[in-house]
Amino acid sequence: MSRSERIAALVGDLTTEVDAGLGDGAIASLDPDVARRLLAVAGRLYAVAAEEGAHPLAGTDVTPTESVVVATAALRAHDLNPFDLALWFSRSSS
Repeated sequence: MSRSERIAALVGDLTTEVDAGLGDGAIASLDPDVARRLLAVAGRLYAVAAEEGAHPLAGTDVTPTESVVVATAALRAHDLNPFDLALWFSRSSS
């Protein structure tokens, strides 16, 4: 099995586990650092995929609230502001 196939399988398993954990409340006991690390690796993966022509997120992938929470966290992590985001947004091909 190739690395990309293993990653795809892991993402499938992780999606199932997270969805189940959200449904039964198990996520509440998860160390928040785990979510931070997962978001960081997912962000790096998506950035590379976007440069390679990945489809943009669909409205069903994340809620508007989830989108804004993630975007705000990323902006704050790098001391960026909405103006900086607007510059990158205008650069985007999507």
